[in-house]
Amino acid sequence: MNIRQIPYILGPALFGLSTYLPSHAFSEPEKLMVGVLAWMLVWWITEIVNLAVTALLPILLLPATGVLPLKEVTQSYGHPLIYLFFGGFVLALAIEKWNLHRRIALWIIRSIGASPKRILLGFMLATAFLSAWISNTATTVMMLPMVLSVIQLLQKAGFEDHKTNIALLVGTAWAANIGGMSTLIGTPPNLVFTGFYQAELGVEISFAEWLKVGLPIAATLFAMAYFILTLILGKGSKTNQSIKAYFNREWDKLGPLDGPERKVAIVFASTAALWIFRPNILEFIPIPEFTDTSVAILSALVLFVIPAHSDKPLLVWKDTRKLAWGILVLFGGGMALAQGMNASGLLSHVTDLFSDQSESSMLFWILSMAVLGVWATEVMSNMALVAAMMPIVAAISVATNVDFMLLALPLTLGASCAFMLPMATPPNAIVFGSGMLKIIDMVKSGIWMNMAATLVITAIVYVMSLFL
Repeated sequence: MNIRQIPYILGPALFGLSTYLPSHAFSEPEKLMVGVLAWMLVWWITEIVNLAVTALLPILLLPATGVLPLKEVTQSYGHPLIYLFFGGFVLALAIEKWNLHRRIALWIIRSIGASPKRILLGFMLATAFLSAWISNTATTVMMLPMVLSVIQLLQKAGFEDHKTNIALLVGTAWAANIGGMSTLIGTPPNLVFTGFYQAELGVEISFAEWLKVGLPIAATLFAMAYFILTLILGKGSKTNQSIKAYFNREWDKLGPLDGPERKVAIVFASTAALWIFRPNILEFIPIPEFTDTSVAILSALVLFVIPAHSDKPLLVWKDTRKLAWGILVLFGGGMALAQGMNASGLLSHVTDLFSDQSESSMLFWILSMAVLGVWATEVMSNMALVAAMMPIVAAISVATNVDFMLLALPLTLGASCAFMLPMATPPNAIVFGSGMLKIIDMVKSGIWMNMAATLVITAIVYVMSLFL
């Protein structure tokens, strides 16, 4: 057997070994749930199979072990927030299909300027904005060819500097990671947290409420990232006319805003407005159960109905073949895992383990969660990390009497802060795949950004705690 295939066996083996845990310390359901958790963590951490495949294990194991009946387990895979994410994915598909994202990116970059530092700022702003609405992977794939073209033009203009390449490439990846933190649909961990919060505490976190927290933290991290990268970039503020001409040519290739693209832009703007101002609208027009999920599904339906050029709509169902269905399954698996840990009594057991830590300060726990989120996500999927840890965070919250949100937020936001390693997140891997970066280039700049992210998230969440 190849050594890389060991996790295939290790996961089920740990599940089997869990039945031998001492009975005086664990009840039978708790022992079985420890086994399920261990199996899923091994497969999630090693990614020996697709993350979504691992997320299907609760459907098989929880009913088989008697922890939860099948009907209750499968309800987690139909959580309302899954449909919110689905609607966001559909909107992103339409934006990509009709090239609206490229128009937005070019408009932002052309508006900023064409000196090296302004080019960096333009690319980062465009990437961060788009990543708040469409996947960070798709955003980075779209931005990378433009970044490489600009690097070639800078080299022709005499900027033969490897540091410039590092700043532009790394800046694009960082901005993609940071941008997703700002909105509820920007990155999967945000929805895992809000879904668990709603399931456990019965409180909905709306798109607008998330924006109040996610946007300031993302903006602060963006400013820190830009500052760090300008130090790498060094001096050089002269506008480059060839680069300015390049962006003008790319803009001209797009032509005028045509019918389908305009329609998608209107749907996009309307959806964003409804998400942001929905609470205010409901004060004047009370519509029962009109949630952020309702807005997302309404947006998706409109895109499948409004005609493009002729009778064919803006989106047809075969377009959804590109939709990240696995993330929706992964979300459901995380919710089912949490439900199983709660039903088995394992969460209560974890609460007891942390009960003697109740004297630790709130700042200590906030910092601990930020460190775990920021640094563990370098070697583990951010969504898998948050999905696996969220029930444990809930138990720690009960044991230490620290507000659950104050522990879960730094973990969730920190999980989007993978700035060091190429394999940590798709944007990092994509820019590294350009062949113009070495791992040491990413580590040397990323370690400073990781430390900054740890401190920024800790500080902002701690300040929040003073007002709760």
